[in-house]
Amino acid sequence: MRLFAPTLKGLSLLMEPHHFFTAQRVLIVAGKGGVGKSAVAGSLALLSAQSGLRTLLVSFDAETIAVPDHEHLEKVIVTPGRALTDYLASKGMGLISRQLAKSGIVELVATTAPGLDDLLVLGRIKAFEKELRADVIIVDGPAAGHAIDLVRAPLQLKRALSSGPIAQQADEVLAMLADGNRCKIMMVTTPAMTPVQETVEAATELRDDVHIVLAPVVINKCEQEVPSIDTNGLPQELVDAYLYATQRATAQHDAIATLKTSLDLPQLAITRHRCEGVELVNAIVKELAEVLEKLS
Repeated sequence: MRLFAPTLKGLSLLMEPHHFFTAQRVLIVAGKGGVGKSAVAGSLALLSAQSGLRTLLVSFDAETIAVPDHEHLEKVIVTPGRALTDYLASKGMGLISRQLAKSGIVELVATTAPGLDDLLVLGRIKAFEKELRADVIIVDGPAAGHAIDLVRAPLQLKRALSSGPIAQQADEVLAMLADGNRCKIMMVTTPAMTPVQETVEAATELRDDVHIVLAPVVINKCEQEVPSIDTNGLPQELVDAYLYATQRATAQHDAIATLKTSLDLPQLAITRHRCEGVELVNAIVKELAEVLEKLS
């Protein structure tokens, strides 16, 4: 039983995961370090695949959580250098790009100009979406703060370079980011005041300043309910443990209430699971399937 499962304001019941995932083609998952962003992203990708959708899980590095294989799930790593290599290959310069990649120059060039690395990564994701590489693309995105820099990069480069291939790439990426039917960002947080406040700040800026459409926010690592008990006659150590648990529950309740008040978004509450790797992903998948059924 989960603690303080939020009411989904304005939403009716019963949505199959298939319908949730097809509401957009690209879902970028972002969150503060330590909130379980990669576990949530991997679990979303696996659940999407299990619902019968061809799913692509995009990671920015290899240090992500292990996600079980599935016949409908493909996993790729996108770095600025690889994205630049693929872009050059698409322009008929595959041989040159491969030679440059071997020398390490591509990665250097791709990360030299401010914002170029973010544009290249987003451009590759846009290419996956345009090519219909999959029905659903789940992106294990950056930390909450960097998510703002990531989506701002195309606009900043567009202002600096009004024409040419970089400007064209920026235009195409901006078109994808501005279309909620193509792309949304899902914020992940935990039920504690500091990560909630950072999530609210990042989500507000993404929505109001960058004009990105936000998906429901995931509240990960929610603790179990604390039952009300009579502590009279209990050993002091048990009383102390009970008081600590109830105080933590109150703090969690306050954090979730702050999130609900500050962001008018549906909330998906996921229980804290004391396991790792594949076992953790499978546990989150099961819970996500349950909470998504309550969305419509």
